[in-house]
Amino acid sequence: MISTAVQIRFADVDMGGHVHNAAYLHYFESARIGFFVGGLGKDWDWKKFGFIVKKNTIEYHVPVYLTDQIKVEVNCIHIGEKSFTLSYHVFDQNKILKTYGESVIVCLDYHQGKTISIPAEVRQILQSNFTGQNPA
Repeated sequence: MISTAVQIRFADVDMGGHVHNAAYLHYFESARIGFFVGGLGKDWDWKKFGFIVKKNTIEYHVPVYLTDQIKVEVNCIHIGEKSFTLSYHVFDQNKILKTYGESVIVCLDYHQGKTISIPAEVRQILQSNFTGQNPA
């Protein structure tokens, strides 16, 4: 599990006073970047060994407000040949689960426009953070 603190922006908040549903996809993306960048390093070729999101799902449990301090925990719950699934748990400062989400990610060579097998370095990161379950 890798945890990323996320700064809530004023622009994330809707007329209801809580974080708008679309903002969570940005939170998931920030956490996903943190999940991979540390392990893959600054010289990783994202065009040759990239990712593309196939599917996102989100379950909203408790609203997040502007003054909340949140973190997103990322785990891997499925590893296939060319794709994998990450889970996201958004917790507040009191460790209350606010939101749960999942992303199906496909590995892609952007130069060729073709899917590729999960690179060994990526597979290693996924396996070291594998839970194999949806604990939401």
